[in-house]
Amino acid sequence: MKDSIRKCSDWIDYWAIDFDFRKDTFNNGWTSYRTKKNRQLVLKAEHQYDQSGKYKIFIKIIDIFGIDTSQIYEIEVK
Repeated sequence: MKDSIRKCSDWIDYWAIDFDFRKDTFNNGWTSYRTKKNRQLVLKAEHQYDQSGKYKIFIKIIDIFGIDTSQIYEIEVK
């Protein structure tokens, strides 16, 4: 496996984004994951907000070992 890792994204099996996280349940608004047949992983997500304001983006990543990592970012849409 070590020889097949060429860049950081090779460690990722799944990632998803909640574009309007409100300290409640993670609401999956976008997902990209690898399957046994398709090892491609989309690395760019786009989202358009209907209203300006402050939002929290919750990003969840699961790596090739099954370890779940999450991060929340605050953004302002103008």
